[in-house]
Amino acid sequence: MSINEEKIYACWIDAGLGLSRQKKRLLLKAAGSARQAYSLVINSSSGMLEAVIGAQDSQSLTQYLKTITPQGLYELLEERAINYTYFMESDYPQKFVDIPDAPFGIFYKGELPNENSVSAAVIGARKCTEYGRYMAEKIAGELAQRGVDIISGMALGIDGMAQSAAIKAGGKTYAVLGGGVDNIYPASNSELYYEILKNGAVISEYAPGTKPQKWQFPIRNRLISALSDVVVVIEANEKSGTFSTVDMALEQGREVYAVPGRCTDCMSIGCNKLLRQGAGLATSAEDIICDLGWRDRLNPKNMSDGKIKLHLSQTAKDIYDVLDIIPMAQDDIIRILQQKGKSYPAEQVSKALCELELRRAAMKISGGYQLIKN
Repeated sequence: MSINEEKIYACWIDAGLGLSRQKKRLLLKAAGSARQAYSLVINSSSGMLEAVIGAQDSQSLTQYLKTITPQGLYELLEERAINYTYFMESDYPQKFVDIPDAPFGIFYKGELPNENSVSAAVIGARKCTEYGRYMAEKIAGELAQRGVDIISGMALGIDGMAQSAAIKAGGKTYAVLGGGVDNIYPASNSELYYEILKNGAVISEYAPGTKPQKWQFPIRNRLISALSDVVVVIEANEKSGTFSTVDMALEQGREVYAVPGRCTDCMSIGCNKLLRQGAGLATSAEDIICDLGWRDRLNPKNMSDGKIKLHLSQTAKDIYDVLDIIPMAQDDIIRILQQKGKSYPAEQVSKALCELELRRAAMKISGGYQLIKN
């Protein structure tokens, strides 16, 4: 029996309706292998299956047997470009191994994270403010540019913005979904979904075809934190669901950082509370990289001027050509652009400078803006 055949049977058991993670493992342990577990289902009349997982679950698996075979299920997944691995396979993410209530297996589209890569979950409010949007794009973009994988849930607001920023910065990002990997949720993030498939993966412990339910999201949050070395919270109100991920992260021994906000902003109450409770303070990616000692493990992505400018707006390209390693004030940038016959409103220049920061092409310091040469 090859390990690939074992995976086929394990996949069938994992996709079985109604069986808990604990009982799936119990079934494999009692049977000795995934194929033998499948044999118990076929021979359920012997009573052995019922003795292991109980009458109700035994009946559920027996009914499931009539709908599709292990080989038929696996072929269907292959047709849909859906991959599968489980806890006894070598490609099962090691970051899942030691967490409480680890998934029996996972379904995914794309490529799983490199085990040697460092990663950060960037999470926060769905109904975020403009400040939250800016900080999510800034921090996630900076981290991705330095080679940090960005993990999130592809939700509206902070999650999706962080993952979009990671892709724009040329980095990798991984979305852990609250439903099957073939169920794009929310539907408005369909474009982001397909971009993630080109630059990482979408991952779920729920079988394909599973529709996202409200109660499933807090459960999936433990996988977002588990895949990450650090969890960064950007905007959260006092009763935000984001805190379930924070709780999981602390239970799993992950670092937690929060972005500070104004005391009068309701969307910053949660982050400011985390800071009071001892979370790390993050105003930029560099705060996290420095605190966690990642500098020796990370290197900015080497990009030629041509590659950097390829993804910039025209205004940002013109500013990039003006900047140097010596800091330059925004007024001076505008003046030099005018001398070159390119007059842009101050608001448009400010927006383009933010774009350059997100791309890790320029950085803001006390003296103004300077070029980052990788």
